[in-house]
Amino acid sequence: MDHQNCMHRRHVLALGAAGFALVPVAAFAGHADALVLTCIDYRLVDDAVKFFDAKHLTNDYDQVSLAGASLAAVSDKFPSSNTAFWDHVQIAKTLHHITKVIVLDHRDCGAYKVAFGDKFAAEKTAETAQHQAVMAEFKAALAKKFPDLGVEFYLMALDGSAEVVAV
Repeated sequence: MDHQNCMHRRHVLALGAAGFALVPVAAFAGHADALVLTCIDYRLVDDAVKFFDAKHLTNDYDQVSLAGASLAAVSDKFPSSNTAFWDHVQIAKTLHHITKVIVLDHRDCGAYKVAFGDKFAAEKTAETAQHQAVMAEFKAALAKKFPDLGVEFYLMALDGSAEVVAV
């Protein structure tokens, strides 16, 4: 037996109950408060993490990133994303006992441009309404598939600020 491995095991054993007391209970329980749905857009990855940290969700959520966020879950333009998202909701419920889904869409989204083409709303008020309509469709689908889950909707600007979207 190699001396380094032996020392490592002794250190681990020395931690005993005191060491395990430092591990959050949720780590043993397999619990995450939420599943968050974000867009794949590289411009907002860091801002999304900061957003969820500010909501006191650090290390307390599962994450799915799909182009278009809410749009990916409901648009017929992205059927494989639809299936992947709903499968992941079920997995998160089963493994981590999530209680809600948090959707973080963003402005100037390329997937929205693909889905809506020349009907993409680039003006702020119209763009918000377009996201809100998709989020309403998402909310209805979630209520049908997983009526026990809550949902929150947010729209992030490219500067990292986010607003609640009422649906």
